[in-house]
Amino acid sequence: MHTPEQISGTVLLVDRAERIAQETKELVDAGYIVISATSIEDGMKMALEQKPNMIVSEVMLGKPDAGFVFAYRLKKNEATANIPLMLLSSVFQKTGKVFDLNSPESRQWIKAEEYLDRPVTSERLITRLQEMMSHQHDHKPVVVR
Repeated sequence: MHTPEQISGTVLLVDRAERIAQETKELVDAGYIVISATSIEDGMKMALEQKPNMIVSEVMLGKPDAGFVFAYRLKKNEATANIPLMLLSSVFQKTGKVFDLNSPESRQWIKAEEYLDRPVTSERLITRLQEMMSHQHDHKPVVVR
């Protein structure tokens, strides 16, 4: 039986300080190089300076929509527009609001390639990261004009 090669790369993790250590450990254990930030401002700076292969960001960082604003800024900037972005959030748990990137309404204003509701297991997160990394050159970036 053939086991697919593990896909690795650099992941920029933008999340609350109390989550960074555990999430970093999970991603490093899976073979990723992890750089991190705890605000969208620092995340944007890191994305521009480090050019990660992938960005994973919490939606609710300081403000309820901070991650959506971050996504918009990333996709509007030519230097970061092609970096795949995964948003994570517990919005559903707190509000009951469902985000479905297959719906035109959500797609219209969520500028990310992936959205996962929290809680998300490390296995699911890593599986989705590997899928996104393996299709990194195939994906159509979400670009804001």
